[in-house]
Amino acid sequence: MAKALKIAQKTGVKMIIACPELKTDPEKTVNRFMHHPAVAGYYLRDEPGRKDFKDLGDWAKRIRALDDKHYCYLNLLPNYADENQLGVKTYREYVNIFIKEVPLQLLSFDHYPVIGDSSGSIRENWYENLEIFSDEAAKANKPFWAFALTVAHGPYPIPTLAMLRLQVYSNLAYGAQGIQYFTYWTPKYTPWNFHNGPITLESKRSEVYDKMKLMNSEIQNLSPVFLGAKLVSVAHTGKSIPLGTKRLLELPKPIQVLETEGIGAVVSVLEKGSDSFLIVVNRDLVKTMKANHQGRFNC
Repeated sequence: MAKALKIAQKTGVKMIIACPELKTDPEKTVNRFMHHPAVAGYYLRDEPGRKDFKDLGDWAKRIRALDDKHYCYLNLLPNYADENQLGVKTYREYVNIFIKEVPLQLLSFDHYPVIGDSSGSIRENWYENLEIFSDEAAKANKPFWAFALTVAHGPYPIPTLAMLRLQVYSNLAYGAQGIQYFTYWTPKYTPWNFHNGPITLESKRSEVYDKMKLMNSEIQNLSPVFLGAKLVSVAHTGKSIPLGTKRLLELPKPIQVLETEGIGAVVSVLEKGSDSFLIVVNRDLVKTMKANHQGRFNC
């Protein structure tokens, strides 16, 4: 970890610390690394169930008692995890209890919605996951991070730019303050047949690398809109709307007309300081969407 941080500092990258000693001796490990300029935070674990919350909460408190400047990071399960994985009956209960019992500065979850062939289809409960997670994060007054999938495996296709954009901009429309990718390096675990990640098993850049690079550039250019913005409202248009979401029935002022073609869109309003922003995200992975709107707004 010390070697990795040294390299990260030279290249201008910050790292979330992950090493066995952070668990076995958090005080010594935090004291060793907390002043390093390349430290972003401390990694606890991935996708815990309800039974793990108490130990994770105690661990986070020990770390934050020494260093509350850097965040503790932990990623939660998606809503397609079953009751045995969650450890509770409902997904909202899972997120709500976690927030109460594990005192983290920010929240994170993964949900990989695009499945099927190269054109892809969307899991029916993806937007419901965003609805619940965004709502619980807002109630706790904590920022949340979300994922986009960048490595093909199992039922997940090689991502296209449209797939990345749909995931990233939907996350941002729901108020996400951090975008994460799974993964950068292609994992070597054979049961899932991981392939065509941004960096391949042969340590070469794949076609996905350039798509992710473009996606990152778009995000950076739009950071004045999304970074630090608060979600005011989110709803959906279309003949049918996704499971667990709300239909757009009332237009945000001063919008007078908002019409979308095709299967529909995510429509949200974000506020940042004295500015308000209207976000419209096409839900179709294949076809472009025409939208007609009237009224003065940052769009």
